[in-house]
Amino acid sequence: MSRLEVANLSKTLSSDGGTAVLRGVSFRVNAGACVGIQGVTGSGKTTLLRIIAGLERPDHGEVHLDDRLVSSPKQNVAPSERRIGFVFQHLGLWPHLTVESHLDYVLAAAPLGRKERVIRKAETIQLCHLQDLLLRRPAQLSGGERHLLAIARALAGEVRLLLLDEPFAGLDGQLKERVIEALGRVQRERRLTTLLVSHGERELRALCERVLPLREGRILDAGGSRDSGVFPTGTGGTGREAGR
Repeated sequence: MSRLEVANLSKTLSSDGGTAVLRGVSFRVNAGACVGIQGVTGSGKTTLLRIIAGLERPDHGEVHLDDRLVSSPKQNVAPSERRIGFVFQHLGLWPHLTVESHLDYVLAAAPLGRKERVIRKAETIQLCHLQDLLLRRPAQLSGGERHLLAIARALAGEVRLLLLDEPFAGLDGQLKERVIEALGRVQRERRLTTLLVSHGERELRALCERVLPLREGRILDAGGSRDSGVFPTGTGGTGREAGR
């Protein structure tokens, strides 16, 4: 788990004439906390996650994981070095790999011993209800099953930050409830620092200690109590870690 700090982040898309996607976004998430970002399509949610993950570089501002600067206009630590699990909105699954091979690929790079990898793989398969799908490739899965695979891939490795971009969009009501419950349990047990982007009130309420509204590239309220796990950047207070 890691503390995430986003400081005065701005991003403009040059491809469409210079539209500002993010405008001075600042917030902090304590180690082990789960925080939600809520906003309409086009508000900048996915761009924010992609910058945190290292897939895009900001025009202004910084991203820190613990005390390490990982994103700025002049510095961009490679995504592979950040140990971040990312569930993409469009999933980004590997079409040539089976469900089991997706998990094996991630676990091969995880800093875990052989026995720990076996245990983690079994736990992840059970968590995401993939027992009967291990030999299938993404094209052979339903939309909901592909979402489950994307979540499983993000959780399988030894990640210190989990980024979720609309992870429940393809799940029906009953399965969504089961996955929400399971994700909440994993987040609490591993004390996994999590940033969840979603339109859904149910999952935001169930999983997040605090929800930050993102409107037209700006966080409307970055304040918070010490129990929320979220603080406005620049307050100088570190607060308690979530769960303590």
